[in-house]
Amino acid sequence: MLISSVIFSWLGLFLFLILIVIHKQLVSRNEYALIHTIMALKFAFWMPLPIALYLYLDSSILLAGTIFGLLYVFMQLITMTIQAGHNIFVIKQTSRDATFNATSDFLFAAISKPFEAIANVFKSIWSLFLGIAFWQSGEHVFASFMFLFSLLIIYYFALAVKESLLHSNTVLSKFKNNMIFTNLETLLLFILLTTYITLHL
Repeated sequence: MLISSVIFSWLGLFLFLILIVIHKQLVSRNEYALIHTIMALKFAFWMPLPIALYLYLDSSILLAGTIFGLLYVFMQLITMTIQAGHNIFVIKQTSRDATFNATSDFLFAAISKPFEAIANVFKSIWSLFLGIAFWQSGEHVFASFMFLFSLLIIYYFALAVKESLLHSNTVLSKFKNNMIFTNLETLLLFILLTTYITLHL
C-alpha cells in the first residue's frame, strides 16, 4: 500500500511540474480542456495518499482528518474532470447565442469557485489533523508545516462565503482568489507529504 501510494504521489507531482512548464504554451493554444484533464489525473494519483498516511501514522485522531483529505482530493478530481469536458464542449461550439453563453457561465460557476473553495477548506482541516498526528509521533518539523497550512482555512473559508453571498461584503471583498498561490501551496503540501512517506518506506 505504501509503495504504490508513493509511486502514484510522485507521478502526480511529476504531472503537476510538467503542467507548470507547458502551461503558457497550452494557454496560447486554447488547450484549457487538456490543462484540466492533466489536473484531474494529478488528483486521481493523489487519492491513495491520505489513506497511506493514516495507515502509517496509525493515529486514531487522524481518521476524521483522512475523510476530509479524501473529500478534498475527490472533489478536485470531479471538478477538474467536469471543467475539462465543459471547456472542450464550449470551444468546439461554432454557434453561440446569449442563452448558450448564460448557460455556459452558470455551469462554470457551479463547478468552480464555491466548489473548489470548499474543497480547499477540507484540505486545511486535513492539514490540521495531520499536524496533530505528526506532533504526537514526534515529527515536530512536519507538524509545524501542517499547522501553517491549516491556517489557510481562514482564506479559503472567506472565499467560499464570498462566492456564496448574493450581496457583496466589504470585509470579504478583500479576499481575492489567487490560483497561482493555491497551486503553489498545494504543490508544496504534497511534496512534503510525499517526501515524508517516501523517507519512511
